Amino acid sequence: MSSIPGLLLEAIDRHPKPNAFHFKQNGHWIDLSTADFTGRVEEVFHALQALGIRAGDRLAILSENRVEWAICDYASQSLGAVVVPIYPTIAAPQVEAILADCGARLIFVSTLDLLEKIVVARKRLRELTYVIAFDSRIYQPGVMRLETLYKIGMQGATDQPDELRRRIAMLDPESLATIIYTSGTTGAPKGAMLTHRNLVSNITATLSILPLNQTDIELSFLPLSHIFQRHTDYAAMRVGATIAYAECQTSVADDILEVRPTFAAGVPRFFEKVRTKVLSQVQGGSAIRRGIFNWAFGVGRQAVRSQKRGLKHAIADWLVFQKIRERLGGRIRMFISGGAALGSEVAEFFFAIGLPILEGYGLTETSPVITLNSPDQPRIGSVGKPVGDVEIDIAPDGEILVRGSNVMKGYFGRPRETSEALRDGWFHTGDIGLLSPEGHLRITDRKKDLIVTSSGKNVAPQPIENRLKLVPYFDNVVLIGDRRHFLTALIVPNMDAITAWARSKNIEFRDAADLLRRRELYDMAMAEIDRRSADLSSYERVRKVAFLTGPFSVDTGELTPTLKVRRSFIEQKFRDSIEALYAA
Repeated sequence: MSSIPGLLLEAIDRHPKPNAFHFKQNGHWIDLSTADFTGRVEEVFHALQALGIRAGDRLAILSENRVEWAICDYASQSLGAVVVPIYPTIAAPQVEAILADCGARLIFVSTLDLLEKIVVARKRLRELTYVIAFDSRIYQPGVMRLETLYKIGMQGATDQPDELRRRIAMLDPESLATIIYTSGTTGAPKGAMLTHRNLVSNITATLSILPLNQTDIELSFLPLSHIFQRHTDYAAMRVGATIAYAECQTSVADDILEVRPTFAAGVPRFFEKVRTKVLSQVQGGSAIRRGIFNWAFGVGRQAVRSQKRGLKHAIADWLVFQKIRERLGGRIRMFISGGAALGSEVAEFFFAIGLPILEGYGLTETSPVITLNSPDQPRIGSVGKPVGDVEIDIAPDGEILVRGSNVMKGYFGRPRETSEALRDGWFHTGDIGLLSPEGHLRITDRKKDLIVTSSGKNVAPQPIENRLKLVPYFDNVVLIGDRRHFLTALIVPNMDAITAWARSKNIEFRDAADLLRRRELYDMAMAEIDRRSADLSSYERVRKVAFLTGPFSVDTGELTPTLKVRRSFIEQKFRDSIEALYAA
């Protein structure tokens, strides 16, 4: 296997199955076999060839997760074309900027809503020749439906039955497979150029660690435009596992119950929310129920730390943990976490209830996996050891440097940024970390996120934010303090939890805004922060907080499509609130 389409051929030959894909259609879950999926790939491959698409052409995909995404991805790469995934959540001007930057000749679009993001821009995109819609209900001038591609490609598949395999065999492992635009927490997105060798070597490396096989069922719910989810789906295809697509981002809780997957990839925010929901339900229960849970969790946590299980753990599992696992489908063997640092308390919670999270670390530019914890010897608080031929070095300033066959070719059309990121044979990640003598990596922060107070103290905000986000009354926390005398925090409240707390304390309030202004709430928040900051240095402790009235989201700009916090944007947007914290 030397290319991504080669994964598909291996799946056909080694792991043919009737339920290679599982997805919802018209409200019902249906299966698509390996053979039928490959047939669709072959039809799109021949149709693209008939449209004049050639090796090296950039073809964009603007869509939520669905089987058509995968069909068009494999078909495009089989031709030697370069796939450019675009997050469906980003605004129309950003979509246009990416299409213009990469010079896309064709774009696949799933729905009418997403199609509207390029209708006006299309007139300005001279190289964009074709727009292909997944939704068969779309009828617009200049827009071709995927159904039409299938029909165009049928004849080619009949006339040249071996052409797909022949072209895949000709693919150069060093040729570009995809250009993925980074989400850009600090600046304009850059297109990371990943080759087939980059991707395949990384998939092979992670599968040497993850015990996945053809009996597994993966729930795919992170955006496929995110390299993490795409890598996981490629790996699932490689071993013959079933890939089940979540219906949408808001249906994941229901989809897990219906699909009952055996593994899934998620970002830390997903796991934080699951933990918060479980703890909130426990807090809302009776005193007896709370007591049983607290006892069981103590037993589970001790088992994790000692790596020993006995009768007490078996009882705790039967009374409590098994019921929690059933709410997540009851068959999860492992979760995989990436995209940002996972808090140790969150990881320990999942391990304690029998749902191990294997934390890894990587970036778009590294295809993406750099390190990964082994299921045999996971180390909580670490992101694991390097995978495959990946090498890691720590620069004098603490920055993590990486080299290996997974490292990108460079940034598309940006030689200056490429030379800055790839220096002396090493990729400079921009992350700060520590490497243990045994080779385990621990991420401490982003290099550009470091807060330097006016007294010259360096503060890594992420570890502090992660521990404060574990407060059940806080939905999100952002530390402020660069070039300031002390640290403050902007808090997105968990309104359900705060409202329940206020009522339990007989605090009267008119509405949410009134509650957020109450001194009792402020004092409670500071008490929670102080309780979780006892082991921090004085300059690392939050002195004041401000509650925000709305959640962070991708649509309103506070989060990137990969759910990372955009600090500079937040500091600008909430400048008045921040200045008020330092005014008194």
